[in-house]
Amino acid sequence: MIGYISFIVISYLLGNISSSYFISRFVFNTDIRTMGSKNPGTTNAFRVFGKRAGFLTFIGDFLKGTIAVLISTYLANRFNFDANLARYIAAISVVCGHDWPIFLRFKGGKGVATTYGAMLVIAPLQTVASGLFFFISLFTTKYVSLSSMLSIMLFPILMFTVKDLSGLWVCLILSAMVVYRHKSNVLRLINGTEPKAGLGSKKKNTESGEL
Repeated sequence: MIGYISFIVISYLLGNISSSYFISRFVFNTDIRTMGSKNPGTTNAFRVFGKRAGFLTFIGDFLKGTIAVLISTYLANRFNFDANLARYIAAISVVCGHDWPIFLRFKGGKGVATTYGAMLVIAPLQTVASGLFFFISLFTTKYVSLSSMLSIMLFPILMFTVKDLSGLWVCLILSAMVVYRHKSNVLRLINGTEPKAGLGSKKKNTESGEL
């Protein structure tokens, strides 16, 4: 039990590392949480600071998901724990750390990039398929938020097709977390007030969907 708790703690703390926050603080000498949509996520970094900062934010958020799962898998194999369970625990925990970071007063991002990073280790083919779906949806709808939610919600279906029931439940939890974090975007989509994608243009007063 202590071993699995350690996986939770390690992964959660890794999730607390906010790429956009550090980029805004140390590169732009400001706080992304006070700019644009005020969300410390990839899309807001793209919109407020431009393509380079947005790309670096995505890479950082993606990698912490990957690293958390890899570390937990290594430790599980090293100390004879269930490696699959360790991976699933790490995936949920690192996304929780990203969404609700204790060091940023529980005000984090929306977990899409981190979910992709974690899922790349757990189910690489399904992650690639979901990523392709994201870009197809974004090209078609121009909504980052809608494309993010739909692509993550595709994971449970993909896991079901390969009969990975444990992975299915984990993906359902991750999907629910992503949709919950996008609740304001859902309301704007329903009301027809959700902004469409304009990544790379520095708009400081938008409330778009976040990665």
